[in-house]
Amino acid sequence: MSGPNVFYERLTASLTDIPDPGKGGSGYFSEPTPTLDPNLFDGTRVRPEIRGWVLDTLREFFLATPGFDRWAEVWLAGSGITYQWAADRGNGDLDVLLGIDYAAFTHDNDKYTGLTAEETSRLINESLRSALWPRTAATQIGDRIYEVTFYWNPAGGLKDIKAINPYAAYSLTRDEWAIEPPQLPSDPRSTYPDEYAEAATRDEQQAKHLLDRYRYLSSSLSALAKGSPGWMNAAAELRQVIAEATTLYDGIHLGRRQAFSPQGSGYVDFHNYRWQSAKESGTVQILRRLKEVGATAQQSTDITLYGQVIDDAQTALLKAALWDRR
Repeated sequence: MSGPNVFYERLTASLTDIPDPGKGGSGYFSEPTPTLDPNLFDGTRVRPEIRGWVLDTLREFFLATPGFDRWAEVWLAGSGITYQWAADRGNGDLDVLLGIDYAAFTHDNDKYTGLTAEETSRLINESLRSALWPRTAATQIGDRIYEVTFYWNPAGGLKDIKAINPYAAYSLTRDEWAIEPPQLPSDPRSTYPDEYAEAATRDEQQAKHLLDRYRYLSSSLSALAKGSPGWMNAAAELRQVIAEATTLYDGIHLGRRQAFSPQGSGYVDFHNYRWQSAKESGTVQILRRLKEVGATAQQSTDITLYGQVIDDAQTALLKAALWDRR
């Protein structure tokens, strides 16, 4: 068995029930509170134990990469360190951003010499997601559970976090605010144009349509003889549904990065509004689950055909370049 049949087999095996998500959570539209999160802050200053834990966690992660304190600056960022921290959105979010003095980094780690900061950040972020994020996805801080994530953003370099227009940023390295959290009206939603809401509604409707098609095709596959023309057609259509869901999810998710880039306008950027609306409506949950079904099927296909999960072309080339320098 080879070609698309392998993927269709694995896709069928990867199918899972995806319930209606209901409403999700986002602090973006919530009424601000008078104070910052007391689990993280003593007044307006990050608690020393939180600062120490984040920095020590990163020092441990970069133990095999010399010179961390010479070339890295570490910030907390995002709505979790603003006056909208108390919204009912499940676990708290704690976003940790790294700024890297890339010249100093490559001086201490010469195997990366010749790669751009963007290429190196791609490799490092992949390692952070696979090795560190699972350990900090449900971290108890005070009386609350937080999803703590770490990300190296190469835009703007080490010194100028303002270049990526963050909502708020607190330098753990310097123990001071780089960008203080904004003062917002009691109804932040009222500050955005109607066109933003209309676009978010279209995303929600499209996600629900894709979920309905997924459910219909999943049911059809279970009633058809495996390998029959009808089964092949249903599997091919299901693959297309998942591809459309993946494209929509990536557009919403990666678009948010554009908001927090030198070309974006940060917190008030449409791409950030779109992402936050999608979280609130449940659109993100639907699309992420559909994408995961496809990713699971592809990984299983890779293992069947090649004995391992295959990296995308760019990551494979970067890893090969580093391997040659060992």
